[in-house]
Amino acid sequence: MFVKNVLNVLRRVHTKPFKGRHYINTSAIHFKIVKCKLYDIGEGISEVEITKWNKNEGDHVSEMESLLTVQSDKAAVDITSKYNGVLVKKYLNENDMLKVGSYFCEIDTDDDIIETNEEGVEKEENNKREEDDESSLSLNDDSSTNDNIKASPGVKRKAKEYKVNLNKVGDYFNKVNITLEDLELYYNNVVKNEYYDNKDMDVIDEVSLKGIKLAMCKSMNESLQIPLFHLNEMCIINNLIKMRKAYKEEQKNILTKETNITITCILIKLISNVLKEFPILNSKFNFKTNTYTMYKNHNISIAVDTPHGLLVPNIKNVQNKNILDIQKDLLLLRDKANNMQLSKNDITNGTITISNFGAISGTFATPIVFDNQACIIGIGKMEKKLLLKDHSSDLNSLNDILVADTINFTFGADHRYIDGATLAQFSKMLKRNIENCESLGPLLE
Repeated sequence: MFVKNVLNVLRRVHTKPFKGRHYINTSAIHFKIVKCKLYDIGEGISEVEITKWNKNEGDHVSEMESLLTVQSDKAAVDITSKYNGVLVKKYLNENDMLKVGSYFCEIDTDDDIIETNEEGVEKEENNKREEDDESSLSLNDDSSTNDNIKASPGVKRKAKEYKVNLNKVGDYFNKVNITLEDLELYYNNVVKNEYYDNKDMDVIDEVSLKGIKLAMCKSMNESLQIPLFHLNEMCIINNLIKMRKAYKEEQKNILTKETNITITCILIKLISNVLKEFPILNSKFNFKTNTYTMYKNHNISIAVDTPHGLLVPNIKNVQNKNILDIQKDLLLLRDKANNMQLSKNDITNGTITISNFGAISGTFATPIVFDNQACIIGIGKMEKKLLLKDHSSDLNSLNDILVADTINFTFGADHRYIDGATLAQFSKMLKRNIENCESLGPLLE
């Protein structure tokens, strides 16, 4: 390999005359080291979090072999190598953020040495110098300026060092031309005082939102712009519990994890059945055109709590599935979510969401719709309550008392086009279907 590379290099070496002599021009040669860049991975993603390096420095890598796994605000993605060779340097560590267009490692490649022309190399180097010059003068969010503020490059660099927003300096002195003296005065009189005012606080840590939690932050910021209507309803699930118990008894000899149906799976199917009567709740709103689109597909999103944060994959086409199919899909999605293996297909095109927060704790909640969906349904924890039988209002004896297993539902809807009456009718029909469900037979078909 060494001899091959030397021969490849020598074949590409050429000389130029200079004052009667020749010198070796190596500007057209890239030896064996190749920098690997993160290219656009789509979906408008600008940066990702490195969750795992699949190769260590010194490891041999093959073309199309996974170098690292990254987590965007959409899904986990494997970044593969374009070269055969050895990973010689990693620029970033796990949990670091990697921007699209940035380099993340170097590979000592076994492939043929890549040639570029001298002009191209020089242009690339000049562009890099220009980018470096611009980045050295650019300011982060804490030290940005608007077009009205004027300051020299030296003042901007100092502001970046101090993490000071020059707009605030301008407001403080009521001027647009900021000098170094202005900046120093502001830093000493304002910034330092703010620090000393808070220095007695016992801070544990300052945490930057990344990956899934950053995605949730962005999604919730967008969702909070939507006017919501919430409605609560309590349902008695005694019949569902009895039917599930009878089914488990019938299947006890062949019962598996995938056939051990849960109350959640039954509720998902019952919700889908009612959605057929209320297609407007299985829709998405487009605020740009003030239109909404209804879907035949009941792609029901399920909020899943994982060690990495909250993920919301969806079960596709629930309207065409029985509760055994739903159980299998739910188990698969939970397993993939916990292992950060959800695909783009798993997390896109959801049409309505269920948040079973009661599986952890909580009786009532006010869930927030997301992804422009019309509706979200929160399911609280199961509770035993003493109620009057048949919804009676009179208590004549203890025989009139029912010990009921109950679940509270909270329905949240986009009030821009979903009115309260529609949501109440949906809730009423779902309650009736849950409480009067006589057999799992139709749900198993």
